[in-house]
Amino acid sequence: MLNDAEVRVLNAAVRVNTIIMAVALGLLGGVVLFLSTVILLLRGGHNVGKNLSLLSVFFPGYEVSWTGAFIGLLWGIACGALSGTVLYWSYARTLRERLGSGILDASGGAGMTPPTFLFSGNALGVGLGALMALQLFVTTNWLVLRGTAPYSKNAALLSQYLPGYSVSFAGSLVGALELFAAVFVLSHVLAGIYNFVARLRAGTDLEGRSA
Repeated sequence: MLNDAEVRVLNAAVRVNTIIMAVALGLLGGVVLFLSTVILLLRGGHNVGKNLSLLSVFFPGYEVSWTGAFIGLLWGIACGALSGTVLYWSYARTLRERLGSGILDASGGAGMTPPTFLFSGNALGVGLGALMALQLFVTTNWLVLRGTAPYSKNAALLSQYLPGYSVSFAGSLVGALELFAAVFVLSHVLAGIYNFVARLRAGTDLEGRSA
C-alpha cells in the first residue's frame, strides 16, 4: 500500500503526465492536419483536397485553403489534446492499485537496472476503447444534428466492419459498443505480448546477474 506522501506524489505525476500527453497529441494532431492541407495546396491540381475536405463535416470552418489550414491546426490541437487527456486519464486512474504488482525489477535490488513496467490490459482497453467509442458516438451524432446523415455515405461504410452501425443515434450506440469491445480485446492482446516480452527480458537479466 502507498502512504499519503506517495499518493500525493503519484497524483501529481499523473496530472503532469496527463498535461504532457495532451500537449503532445494536441501538437501532433494540429501539425499533421496543417501540413496535410498545406501539401495539397502546394501540389495544386483539379478539385484539390476532395477527400480531406470531408473533414469539414466534423470540423466547422475547415476547408482545403490557407485559411482552412490554420483552422484545421486549431481543430487538430483541440481534438488531439482532448484525446490525449481522456486516454491518459483512463489508463492512469488504475495506476495506484496496480503499481506494486505492475513492476518487474530485474535487478533484484542490486545495480542500476531500471524497473520494467507492465501494461494492464484492462486499463489500456478501457482507455483506448472508451476514447474511440466516444469519438465514433460524437462524430456520428454530429452528422445527425447537422441533418447530413442521409448523405454521409463515407461514414455509413463503417457498417461493413461494425454490424448494426448506421448514421443515426441508435446506430452510433451499437457501433460505439462494438468498437469498444474490439479495441478492448486488441488491447489485451497487445498488453499480453508486451508483458510476455518484458517478463522474458527481466528473467534473462536476472539469470545473467545470477551467473
